[in-house]
Amino acid sequence: MINYNLQQIEGKLSFQPNRRYRQKIICCLLIAVIAFTLPLFLSISYDIICTIQIIGVICAAYAVYDFLFKMNLTYIFDQTNRQVYQKVPGIYTRKLMSLEEVYILLETENCELHYVLSNKKDRYGKGYSISDYFLSTKRGKEEQERYETEVLGAIEKMIAHK
Repeated sequence: MINYNLQQIEGKLSFQPNRRYRQKIICCLLIAVIAFTLPLFLSISYDIICTIQIIGVICAAYAVYDFLFKMNLTYIFDQTNRQVYQKVPGIYTRKLMSLEEVYILLETENCELHYVLSNKKDRYGKGYSISDYFLSTKRGKEEQERYETEVLGAIEKMIAHK
């Protein structure tokens, strides 16, 4: 099960929807380590070594990008200011919209469901993904139900409370 790091502190609700990226980051870092250590133990041509190390650099860059900008992405619903913020810890915090403008939309992309935070005035315009994709398997449906009760329930209470 996914841990969304859901926290309610002093009128603020925060959660991180992309915690599943942890496994992807670990896999990419493992591939990068293998790509840099493998040429030390095998006698292979210089061109193959360069190709393997380029793959390692790409995987390492992908892991760093996902760690900085995706895994730690946090949405904050602030009850006192009645605002929604998107925060990447240590880098930036951006105001998205007021709580009165929040509309949560269930979208389908490549036959996989996920929830999107959008503006009531323009529901199908710019959207911010607030959940990971839910597969149409039994486990995916269980994860979706858990997300709906834990995270969406807390968001709806925050929006309804004035």
